[in-house]
Amino acid sequence: MPESLEDCIRVVRSVITPEMNSDLVKQISNEEVEKAVFIMNGLGSPGPDGFPTIFYQKHWQTIGPSVCTAVRKAFCSGSWPQDFNATLIALIPKVKTPSKVSEFRPISLCNVLYKILAKVLANDAKNLATIISPSQSAFIPDRLITDNAIVAFEVMHTMNTGLKGKDGYMALKLDMSKAYDRLKWSFLQAVMCKMGFCSTWINVIMNCLSSVSYLVLINRIPQKSFKPSRGIRQGDPLSPYLFIIGAEALSRLIQDAEDRGYIKGVPMGRSRMRISHLFYADDCLLFCKANQYEWNRLFKLLDTYEKSSGQRLNKEKTSIFFSKNTKDDVKQQIIQVAGVKFSHPYDRYLGLPTLIGRDRTRDFKHILERVRGKLSNWKMKYLSQAGKETLLKDVIQALPTYSMGVFKIPKPSYKSCID
Repeated sequence: MPESLEDCIRVVRSVITPEMNSDLVKQISNEEVEKAVFIMNGLGSPGPDGFPTIFYQKHWQTIGPSVCTAVRKAFCSGSWPQDFNATLIALIPKVKTPSKVSEFRPISLCNVLYKILAKVLANDAKNLATIISPSQSAFIPDRLITDNAIVAFEVMHTMNTGLKGKDGYMALKLDMSKAYDRLKWSFLQAVMCKMGFCSTWINVIMNCLSSVSYLVLINRIPQKSFKPSRGIRQGDPLSPYLFIIGAEALSRLIQDAEDRGYIKGVPMGRSRMRISHLFYADDCLLFCKANQYEWNRLFKLLDTYEKSSGQRLNKEKTSIFFSKNTKDDVKQQIIQVAGVKFSHPYDRYLGLPTLIGRDRTRDFKHILERVRGKLSNWKMKYLSQAGKETLLKDVIQALPTYSMGVFKIPKPSYKSCID
């Protein structure tokens, strides 16, 4: 095992119990397969076999028994038919006029039969919420994106107004370049072994990863097939859960460093509880004291994680925000050493502003613009002007008045949304 991989997973704990492993490897029932089929989007894009999910849903009475048998056989067998895990790649542009490959987002279009198996495995994996650190709120039942957003708002508000003394703090907003595409299979396998997953379940997961073959769609025409050596697919039902299992290694590294006193999170509240990191899938916020010693320790952890997992930090999109009591010379030293940009205090996290200033109209303008855009589409398709006003009134009346630190966010006027 490479040294960097051993250093990365050394703090990952064995958290899977024998009962959990028994549930993961138990015989797949017909009810589980049927549930997986009928919760999938029936009109989603089909894979290389050309059959959309709605075909399976409409003709389930006829083909259901055969599908259940095929899924159970794939789960128990170590060898699959060659085209079982064949996948089309559709390139979705990120910008209006893309000119580089990096300006496209690859979306995987898997065969529905494989997606049914992956959905059954994903349904089992998402029940293991207790094995994932509380700092991770993505894809876990009973954890919401708003949990991280509210905590982030309170931490940033504390950094901007509530910290005193000579010890400044900084928040590092990470951006991982092609986070799903770079994840190493060997790293994911090592993390699952360290967490205590049984070999049977790990072998099924690794078969899901290693048996894939890709055909890129260019002008709707599939190109020559090829096999990858790393990465998990966006569009595969398993991918979100595999990603957060891999990210657990970074979370444990940061938590171990905080427990040892190598880094110190931002103190919060009267009990002085400290927040060192918040994860929402690949959206990461890290907190520590604003000095070169803690930055070097944090950078070493990130470097270890990058070398082990295959992830790479995108410094062009990574930014640092400093607490109000951080000295200017310290800021410049850290920015120069880190090689990342300084973050404006009103940058967004998870689509919302990290701090609420006096000009609340400016802070939340982008949200109103997105609502206006969606309402315009609804109006063209279904609603009259009177119908849109009625809908807006009902939605706005249901909105609560949120409190972010010392600022209160009032309900918007429906007239301002229509004008």
